[in-house]
Amino acid sequence: MQMDPRNKKLAKVLIEHSLKVKKGDKVVISTSDLSTGDLMNECMKLSLQKGAQVYIDVMGWNLFLDRTSACDTAREYLENASISQIKNPPEIYKNIVDWGNKFVRITTIENYSHLHGVRKDKLNARKAARREWFDILVDKKDWVLTYYPTNAMAQMAGLSTKELHDFYFKSVLIDYTKMKEQEDRIKNALDKADKVHIVGEKTDLWINKKGRLACSCCGLRNIPDGEVFIAPIKNEVEGEVYFDLPNFMDGVDVVGAHIKFEKGKAVEISAEQGFDVLESNLNIDKGARYIGELGLGVNYGVKDIMRSTIFDEKIGGTIHIAMGKSYKDLEGGAPEGANDSAIHWDIVKDMRKKGSYIEIETNGRTKRIFQEGKYLI
Repeated sequence: MQMDPRNKKLAKVLIEHSLKVKKGDKVVISTSDLSTGDLMNECMKLSLQKGAQVYIDVMGWNLFLDRTSACDTAREYLENASISQIKNPPEIYKNIVDWGNKFVRITTIENYSHLHGVRKDKLNARKAARREWFDILVDKKDWVLTYYPTNAMAQMAGLSTKELHDFYFKSVLIDYTKMKEQEDRIKNALDKADKVHIVGEKTDLWINKKGRLACSCCGLRNIPDGEVFIAPIKNEVEGEVYFDLPNFMDGVDVVGAHIKFEKGKAVEISAEQGFDVLESNLNIDKGARYIGELGLGVNYGVKDIMRSTIFDEKIGGTIHIAMGKSYKDLEGGAPEGANDSAIHWDIVKDMRKKGSYIEIETNGRTKRIFQEGKYLI
């Protein structure tokens, strides 16, 4: 089969724009399976041409991260492994992370329900077990993640396979310089603010972020990209938020999640669908009940719900809140007082609806920066 030439362009984005691979780098390319062999090979060739060393990891990480359904191996592993075996994963994962300094992470899932019915205690044990090496990877910063189109993704989004591929490449092969200009205006406003006030359907939420800096994301970590995010001060979130968009987690759609916060902690939770998954994830550890990130979607090339968070959280005119772990970076994170958790679960809310707006408060003065899907700055 002839290679889609857009893979070559995407490889240049990943290797040259996102990671800026150079001579002497140690590049780890992880894939869920070999269905993305063309993109994997293009990334490998380009890295080698730049003088980097390359290691290819097929399924390994993604098996433990629930980012592969190939051969039903992840399900077989969880069903047959004991809790003790799950809690003590092979040290090879950490060794790979220690070796590499640039990471290309290509995810493909052919069955989004492949873990449906697996015991929740095993699912939660796996999430906790991967923390040691996965936190090292995330904190290294030089990584980029993409969810490559699959038939299952097309079905989730209600698209044909061709429509999905066209949509995908349209959303990832974009002018990231122009995107950064828009994002920087939002970032500058958030940097100066003390608090962020979010109002929408069943939502009235105050987030204190005084002293924290925002991060503008334009193709350096996620492909597709298009968000500006900040880390709230852990104990200073008050109010409620309602997530109207479906969020696929642990093989289940969580729909209509409603969370009330007091002193930063989620004290009341409900959901119209998937409550057990919502409750289970927010009870993984103490940090799971706190917000690790507030993100604003700015990619107006992504308009429709894909039921895939890496796409949905970028939709221009949405927000997302990540329950759990906050990053420790100076921009977008919390260098001090970071929330710690085994999860970082992004849940998306549509703010394009009538009556939705975002305000920032600075030195007691309030300014509206967003209204019904459009930024005012």
